[in-house]
Amino acid sequence: MPKKRLTALAIPTLASGEWYDQGVAGLILRVGKRRRSWQFRYHAGGSYHRKPLGHFPAMELAEAREAARKLIDRIDRGVPPEAPAPHPRASSALTLGGLFDRYETLRKREGKKIKTLDEAMRLLRRNLASYLSLPAHQFSKADLRAARDAMVDADAMIAGNRLLQRLGPVLRWAAQEDLIPANFVPDIRRAPEQKRSRVLTKKEIGAIWKACGGNLGTRDAAKNFGRMVRFLLVTAQRRDEAASLRHGHILDGTWRQATNKSDRPHTLKLPPLALTLVGQGAAQEYVFAGSNGKISGFSKLKTALDKASGVSNWRLHDLRRTAATNMQELGIPNHIVQSVLNHSLPGVGGVYLRSELEEQKAEALATWATAVTQIVGKGRVVA
Repeated sequence: MPKKRLTALAIPTLASGEWYDQGVAGLILRVGKRRRSWQFRYHAGGSYHRKPLGHFPAMELAEAREAARKLIDRIDRGVPPEAPAPHPRASSALTLGGLFDRYETLRKREGKKIKTLDEAMRLLRRNLASYLSLPAHQFSKADLRAARDAMVDADAMIAGNRLLQRLGPVLRWAAQEDLIPANFVPDIRRAPEQKRSRVLTKKEIGAIWKACGGNLGTRDAAKNFGRMVRFLLVTAQRRDEAASLRHGHILDGTWRQATNKSDRPHTLKLPPLALTLVGQGAAQEYVFAGSNGKISGFSKLKTALDKASGVSNWRLHDLRRTAATNMQELGIPNHIVQSVLNHSLPGVGGVYLRSELEEQKAEALATWATAVTQIVGKGRVVA
């Protein structure tokens, strides 16, 4: 194993492996792909043992050496180097994964503003998987930056921003409860974002629609994904709202949304084209089901669709913008388009006009559905 006198400047540049400090006997710095951790190696009972000390840079070189010297002193005095385990309710015993569990349980018990909680916690656990077993109070800025930089999403910088956005409330709560020293998420720089303005051309709409009727895979999700993409284009609704749609949510051709991102009830009289894409099923069955419950795995499904259609650099949310833009070009008033999108209407109109717009919303979607039929070509509307 390489041995050298470690310095604070050299540590961040060390290659992967184990580095024995020549300054303090038994002190080891383990350098991995994502993190650097301190260990102390000692001899007891006829064999060698290792005791974890902490992670760099949360524990600096001087602190690691001091911790190692204290262990050497304990051994010299005949005291076992293993300290008693922390009390199970002590902050030092709480892992980052346990911290997430406690936060999620609390939020669900409170029952307020939790419609996106499941998705947020999945994102955190997926992108911070390497740190879930780490004591929560040892999770550092450097760890968070490493996790952010390791994200390989097609829009990695934006995905990193979403990681910070979801983690901020969790660490803020943990700091308020004295479970961690501080919430350092505000100290992490976010990548600049620009609002997307992508509107699909009629040629692109036709190519995507045609590809949605083809073979995007063998799984149930792949078979239903193309139908869902068409449905999103026709209805101008959000991806997660369509993914959560059950047959029982549509009565007499009307889709009644009890929960959605806008956090207010939303009713849409669906045109025949949308109802054809919905099909038939039991009330509790998902309209666009996956292999196990609601459809998921959108990234892989979208990649397959891009390849089949030849259209790239677009997102599912762009279907919503494309539908809204085309409805405006068809002469549909803006306030009706905004109501179809379930955007908040300004002033008293948002309170008193909403119920009066149901008929106008239905007409707007019917007009747009007719336009879609013309765009994609007669006879190619249904998969």
